[in-house]
Amino acid sequence: MKALISILAVFLVTITSCNQANVKETEQTISAAPIEITYHIEGMTCTDCENSIKKGVNELEGIVSVEASFEDSVAHLIYDQSKTNEKEIIAAIEKRGYSVVTD
Repeated sequence: MKALISILAVFLVTITSCNQANVKETEQTISAAPIEITYHIEGMTCTDCENSIKKGVNELEGIVSVEASFEDSVAHLIYDQSKTNEKEIIAAIEKRGYSVVTD
């Protein structure tokens, strides 16, 4: 009887541990979903400005892609929200001397 209770206890602990690992893995997958965002940027006047913004933003961890257009005054980004955030992205753009217009 003691052996049966011990086996049952080990089984329950194993199931609980597996479920907790699956929950953590699911949370990481959900939080790692890429975010797409477009910023209106003031101060871009040429392709060098576009390249400067791309370079500055790409230095951040978690940037999937960044495209900038001085003609449209926008930057379109895709990033991993578990590795960076809008505040860091805006700071990287503004560090390059441009202004991000937020609503």
